[in-house]
Amino acid sequence: MPIICDYHWHTPLCQHATGPMEAYVERAIKLGLREVGFSDHNPLPRGLGANVRMAEAELDGYVNRVVDLQFQYRGKIDVRLGLELDYVEGLEPYLTAQLARYPWDYVIGSVHYLDAECLQSAWPKKYTGDAPQLYGPYLARIRQLAASGLCDIIGHFDVPKRSGCLPTAAEADDITRTLQAIAKAGTCVEINTSGYRHPELPHPQPYPALPLVEQVLALGIPLAVNSDAHAPAQVGLMFTEVAGWLRRHGCRQLARFAHRQRDYYAF
Repeated sequence: MPIICDYHWHTPLCQHATGPMEAYVERAIKLGLREVGFSDHNPLPRGLGANVRMAEAELDGYVNRVVDLQFQYRGKIDVRLGLELDYVEGLEPYLTAQLARYPWDYVIGSVHYLDAECLQSAWPKKYTGDAPQLYGPYLARIRQLAASGLCDIIGHFDVPKRSGCLPTAAEADDITRTLQAIAKAGTCVEINTSGYRHPELPHPQPYPALPLVEQVLALGIPLAVNSDAHAPAQVGLMFTEVAGWLRRHGCRQLARFAHRQRDYYAF
């Protein structure tokens, strides 16, 4: 069985995705996917990161729109209600309350910012510092996110490499410690295939890089494969190739979600 789920899709509400929501679903049906989900960027208070996410007043409409699609495509494909939650240290009460208000099927937790004001990107453009200065704070936030219990899936692990600064041998222990924290928390990790279309990377690769996925497998951390689609054509990107790699490395099941409960399917 191929990969049948793709849970990481965005919508124009985030201001950097394109295409009607129906077009994402239709593309998934054409590819033979069976279970998919929208997980747009969550609102944050005080207008934090407002240029790359929906506003607080738009969250109800987003949820209702996904629910409408669930009914529209019933019997053709299962559409799940998800959210990409930005973990920002100090906002845990706000995030907890936000999650409690809606019937999410899953929550993808991501770290996009390294500071409380959402000004310091986790992958700054034209980064000139060294790797420890970037990956140290990022990995610390990922450990906090995993321990918080706020999310079901860790999103695009190792995303600071989008800055052009790849992790070095000096970060190996910190990365291992972070993956161990994720394993202890019982949280899933996504293989995010958007890296295959990011020109700023030195060569096409997913998040996390495949050598890190080997560590994920060795630690017994559940895996999902997601496209992080920001346009309908990106749905299911490189799924056939990733599935082949996973099989060659002994992976025979992937995670699926409903009502924030995790199950597995064989592939």
